[in-house]
Amino acid sequence: MAGVIERDAIDWAAYAEQTEASVKVRKASVFADDLLAEFQPPKRAGLAPQMFSTKLRDRLVFRPGEVTVWAGYSGHRKSMFTGQVALDLCVGKQRVLMASFEMTPARTLARMARQAFAVGRPADASLQHFARWTDGRLWLFDHLGRISPAQCLAVIRYFAQELDGGQVFIDSMMMVCASEESLDEQKQFTTDLVRVAQELGVHVHLVAHCRKPQSGDEKPPTKYDLRGSAAISDQAHNVVTVWANKDKKAKADTYDPKASDQPDAIVSVEKQRNGSFEGKLKLWCNGETFRFSDSDSVVEPYVLEDL
Repeated sequence: MAGVIERDAIDWAAYAEQTEASVKVRKASVFADDLLAEFQPPKRAGLAPQMFSTKLRDRLVFRPGEVTVWAGYSGHRKSMFTGQVALDLCVGKQRVLMASFEMTPARTLARMARQAFAVGRPADASLQHFARWTDGRLWLFDHLGRISPAQCLAVIRYFAQELDGGQVFIDSMMMVCASEESLDEQKQFTTDLVRVAQELGVHVHLVAHCRKPQSGDEKPPTKYDLRGSAAISDQAHNVVTVWANKDKKAKADTYDPKASDQPDAIVSVEKQRNGSFEGKLKLWCNGETFRFSDSDSVVEPYVLEDL
């Protein structure tokens, strides 16, 4: 089943920050593969790590060595959406680590299982199959509550170096940096995340929060609405906001044809440094299965193939 990385099982000192010289000074031959890649035709987007189950397919690629910030207001389903992103990556045979500091591994897996089987209560046999299927694909960091930036970076190093990991989800920024007012700490942590991602060739997904507008009107946020330091969005390679249509949900018990035609969520690619697409995408969310999709039609279960 999904591997669980125990917090106390990691030798933090062994995976502490390396010196600048050891990271940056390398033999030219180390870059042989990168040199060959420069002269190869670009790979098809469908082969790259991405989310295939929504309109983000072929629009946003989770490239090695980059950081993606997933931002939104509190309660707007950021974690639910990134769980589906992680599930898509697992289906694509990526090696994924979920480090959620606000949800137990069992709760994280339960939500992903509902998304995978497209039902509110998967059968016991399905859950057992899902647990086996996650082997070699999914790991979880078993820790609730705050964690220091140094320890968080050590977890990423451990996953990349010892488990050959490629995609890391950190949920969330507020559980790593102690205060929203600690702008220098946030800037330094973001800088370190970008450097570690580049050094190890992993893709880091960082969940962050947005400031609620003073007017109380929760319109879809932009990259300029992130809480804390501007360095978070400035240094990240990609910034994506997730917004839930709370007004539609509030009118669910009343007949309002205009409301029923509206999407349940808007996902906006606010920044993609090495990609061409930026823009807003309308999505629907099935409340029973937690699945996001391109329309309000019935969602289909994932095909969970063996490695």
